[in-house]
Amino acid sequence: MSVRKKYYDLFGLDESAGKTEIRRAYRKLAMKYHPDKNQDPRAHQIFVDLAEAYEILINDRLPKGNELKTRKEKSFEERRKDAEERFRKQQERQRREQEAYFANLTKGKKWLVFKRFAQISAFLSCLLLLDTLLPTHMENHTIISYSPKYNGIINGQVISFKTDRELEIFVKNPYPNMYTSQPQIGVERSWIFHNPVKVWHRTRYYLKSFDVDFSVTSLFPSVPMLFLLPILTMYYRRKSFWFTLFYLFSFNIIGIFVVYFLVTQDRWLHLLTLGII
Repeated sequence: MSVRKKYYDLFGLDESAGKTEIRRAYRKLAMKYHPDKNQDPRAHQIFVDLAEAYEILINDRLPKGNELKTRKEKSFEERRKDAEERFRKQQERQRREQEAYFANLTKGKKWLVFKRFAQISAFLSCLLLLDTLLPTHMENHTIISYSPKYNGIINGQVISFKTDRELEIFVKNPYPNMYTSQPQIGVERSWIFHNPVKVWHRTRYYLKSFDVDFSVTSLFPSVPMLFLLPILTMYYRRKSFWFTLFYLFSFNIIGIFVVYFLVTQDRWLHLLTLGII
């Protein structure tokens, strides 16, 4: 067994572990065995061993010569005080890093961009809610191709239709001859964003409607609620794990989704013209 391995074993880590993993393991175990939180004498010894092992692994060197002699001459009480001071410094270092990271997220150009994005996302959310209340309009389409059946987000089989007006729409449970003998359909769309709401098909005897899937309409109200998350995160603004999580999720996931939402089906154009075009 190598000399260093016993120190890694104390943290429950492999010798390949990096300094970030060492810091994380030390912080977790030091909190568990700190004398202020654990009165068991054995815990005090473990706390001291952890601090000494942490110093060796972080500095990447073993104590030698006078340093080793001085450590051996110290009483356990002195070693415990050294360990507590080392833990305090580590906690202070972590606090400074967290404050610097929080400042990086919430100040300067990055925060200004996030605020503008949050406002745009909230505006889109309100328009999506309004879009469900406004009258719909009907468009005539002709099916030019279709896909095999597969499972949709909501219960039921879904078939993808592509129409002569460059629209791909996912229809739930259509009947077989809908896309062969009678490919003409009516697509009911929302007023502002022209989101597909229903598909209508007329036969010789009756007019039947079909629900759509994989659309903003079928996911209502999930999409408007998702678009509200960035502005809620902006107003929350706390030095906490949840703020950081929601901030990163809003920027990296919702941001991509908002861009995708606007560029598909010409929604950016419908937005600029308030649904007129």
